[in-house]
Amino acid sequence: MSPRTGRPHKEITKSVNLGLRLTKETAAKLQRCADTLGVSRTQVIEKGIDLVEQDMKK
Repeated sequence: MSPRTGRPHKEITKSVNLGLRLTKETAAKLQRCADTLGVSRTQVIEKGIDLVEQDMKK
């Protein structure tokens, strides 16, 4: 039997779809961050949210 293929199952599923409008400049910054870090734009946004939340707790 061949091994399973496709995306691995994650314990946390992402079920919320969020659309947002950005300026071209902000979209370019987001893409540069993602490219530099080697992650998705979604992961950059999530990291930014985590940083803001940490800052709010100070």
